[in-house]
Amino acid sequence: MEGDVGTTEPPAMPGIRILIDDLDDPRLAIYCHLKTHNLTRGAGQFVVEGEKLFERLLASRFPVASVLVSDRYEAVVAAQVPEGVPLYVLPHARVEALVGFNLHRGVLACGCRRPWPELDELAASAQPGPGSILIVCPQLDNPENLGAILRIADVFGLLGVVAGPRCPDPLSRRVLRVSMGMALRVPVVVSYDLASALEPLRARRSFRLAATVLDPAAVPLDRYEPPARLAVLLGCEAHGLDPAWEAQCDDRITIPMRPGAESLNVAVAAGIVAHHLTRPTTRPDR
Repeated sequence: MEGDVGTTEPPAMPGIRILIDDLDDPRLAIYCHLKTHNLTRGAGQFVVEGEKLFERLLASRFPVASVLVSDRYEAVVAAQVPEGVPLYVLPHARVEALVGFNLHRGVLACGCRRPWPELDELAASAQPGPGSILIVCPQLDNPENLGAILRIADVFGLLGVVAGPRCPDPLSRRVLRVSMGMALRVPVVVSYDLASALEPLRARRSFRLAATVLDPAAVPLDRYEPPARLAVLLGCEAHGLDPAWEAQCDDRITIPMRPGAESLNVAVAAGIVAHHLTRPTTRPDR
């Protein structure tokens, strides 16, 4: 039963157990009102929710700054808290008031940001097959779409995801939740000058750039033979891929659809493209 999850005695742990009952305690500030204060891009820390994302944070390159747990779920995660990391224990009934929503599993953790990898460094690590395909998003408006694209990149073993400056923060609450923490595992490059970054990708690392478009004159995806190294550019939700980005690409590809059909959601389109490009029958070793 749910009430049996906790224990009456504090469990053994390497972390530093700190009981807190005051919601105004400054040590809890990073966890306050997560729904309304989701401005993580300029902060040095970010928050993950739930046991699964906590485990993925532990396995990632991002250090853990602190862990917050309700007293009901303390025994579930206490032994995993790294040595020296504060474990803040809050009465279960007070967690919702702190974070601003019903947290079904009372576990949160705060991670420390690290610099994003350089695009050239990531491109240099490309391996034959799916590991040589990049997804490039110059602009996305919906964090859930970025989260879904990160899950897709993980599922199909892609080289990584490149996000332009007009994309959501990959470490924001919604992206982390929808991606199931894949922003902590999938290589992500956040480029603030994406136009300048793409040309060296072609010139130095032999990548071809493919624009995904709705134009029926473009190469149908099922007839497109992917090169050894490929960067696929996806458009934004409202307007598709800007013509300036399209002009920078070597190839133009499209997903065949029935006449008169509406365009696909960008994350759905990313999944179809990734599935096709990573099928062994369409991507022989070279």
